[in-house]
Amino acid sequence: MRLYAGTTQGVFKVNPDNGIVTRLGPLDTSVEAVAVQGDTILAAITPDYGMPMRTPLHPSHGRGVMRSTDSGRHWAPCGGLLDGAQVTALAWGAGGFIAGTDPASILHSYDLGATWAEGTPLSGLAGASRWDYPLPPHTAHVMTIVPHPTRSMIQYAGIEVGGVVMSSDGGCNWHEIGATDPSASVHPDIHGLAICPGAPHVMYAATPDGIYVSETAGATWASRSNTLDPLYCRAVAAHQTDPDMAITVATWGASGFFGREAHRTGARVMRTVDRGLTWTQVQGLPEHFQPTPALVADPLVTGRFFLPLFSGELYVSTDDGATWELLVEGIPTMLRLIAA
Repeated sequence: MRLYAGTTQGVFKVNPDNGIVTRLGPLDTSVEAVAVQGDTILAAITPDYGMPMRTPLHPSHGRGVMRSTDSGRHWAPCGGLLDGAQVTALAWGAGGFIAGTDPASILHSYDLGATWAEGTPLSGLAGASRWDYPLPPHTAHVMTIVPHPTRSMIQYAGIEVGGVVMSSDGGCNWHEIGATDPSASVHPDIHGLAICPGAPHVMYAATPDGIYVSETAGATWASRSNTLDPLYCRAVAAHQTDPDMAITVATWGASGFFGREAHRTGARVMRTVDRGLTWTQVQGLPEHFQPTPALVADPLVTGRFFLPLFSGELYVSTDDGATWELLVEGIPTMLRLIAA
């Protein structure tokens, strides 16, 4: 397993065991999202993403996806339906790559990113007319794509702002979940999604109103934010085997991700061991920091987690997220992080 970081200066690969960092490219580009399968790497390019963040998030800023088929030595545009698109999420699942965009749409590729197709458009979903983003031009986008850990054809995607959608056929067709019953709905502003591999019916959603937990594979949700302070959550990661354990990055507002000083907005990494009923702050991180909207559970080593910071440090926990230590520093501003 290696960690792949999308940064303001391209894609970087990190060895999680010794902290050795390798720059892969593409050069002089900000990478909004990354997906990896074998020697193939996809990097979503957002040229104006840095500190402060996009000015503002806008579909016309997109430059599509660059692809390398030789582990990052050479790169070329994917083209096709992704040409000029603002791609905001990438994932590998169901034997292919999946890309989410702004405005919200989801495309899939079964030839390692060479060609792309769109299934049923998300715009045709019953609730899509209510999807909205608070900043101009107010287009909702796909914030995250999370494959089911044991059933390869099932995919989940979080919409900012729109809720959770699900596909049962590898990403071709999608439907809304967790939004029909107001008393059991998830908050529509999805910042992060996580599934416990050991108990995949348990899901966690990070929202600006805290953490929501589903024990029904996303069909119904409950707010689980007691003792969670602050409430504005970005990334979330579920434990590899224990569905009661999860970690989230909580801040005092979105302004912490738009270039303002960390001490004015701040962030905490909070941990639950009782499925979100209570939360406690972890140890070993700086007092003031601005985390990347990413948090990674090691898919091979139970209890190991990784947290990247905007300031270029990458932290690791080897005790189920309770305590953290610095793994490596000096990486350019990290925007996303994946394990592959």
